[in-house]
Amino acid sequence: MKKILCILIVACCLPVIAAAADNNVALADSAYEREHYQEALQRYLYEVKNHGTSSDLFYNIGNTYYRMRDNTHAILYYERALQLDPSNSDARENLDFVREKAHISEDTGASFFSDFFESLVRRESSNTWAVIAAVSFILFLAAVALYLFVDQVALRKIGFFGGGVLLLATVLAVASALYLYSQTKNQTQAIVMVPSSTLSTAPHAPSAREVAFSLAQGHKVSIQDSVVNNSGVTTQKWYRVETADDRSAWINAADIEKI
Repeated sequence: MKKILCILIVACCLPVIAAAADNNVALADSAYEREHYQEALQRYLYEVKNHGTSSDLFYNIGNTYYRMRDNTHAILYYERALQLDPSNSDARENLDFVREKAHISEDTGASFFSDFFESLVRRESSNTWAVIAAVSFILFLAAVALYLFVDQVALRKIGFFGGGVLLLATVLAVASALYLYSQTKNQTQAIVMVPSSTLSTAPHAPSAREVAFSLAQGHKVSIQDSVVNNSGVTTQKWYRVETADDRSAWINAADIEKI
């Protein structure tokens, strides 16, 4: 009886919580439209902390930071929006715009076809590509059945050539889904948040000979490894990171924020 009562109480409270969350977002949107960006930001961040995240919410936070002339945090939150929903075209367009305005290039040094494939795959999430693969495979089976069991030559040709196209689509969709899934699970990316970060060839503050290169705020890196240095007085964490153009070095963890 107590369990049933608890369930009923929770069920009654859920609509109230949802209504409060919707009201807070509406107030944040209203503050943004009135150009009260600090209030809007506080309400959006409260929403993230207390009611969870979404691509649209991160997108709104990115817009708010941009209006506050904080391009670095705008980039961070546009990236977070795209991580949750790669098909969020508004977040992608704004991210490209802010990067260009801040003179930040993410040139990978890869070939045109590699960059084209990467941008195409990231237009959708891994779940969406998995659905596309499943639908393509079902249609492929239908095309095979058409080829095997229909006597009309024209329909058999449609089944044969259509089946080939659908099989190729299935393979490409599966490859895209697996690629995005592995990227999400195995690779952690971060944004440089300080005006300029000096990277080291070793996981500690670099001497003159150990300076690898510097990165300005807003640049994206991929985290490969981490080390914690405890000198007895201070404790510092260092990440081995890789840039878009395949340079690798160690960066102070305090200089970046994970996407």
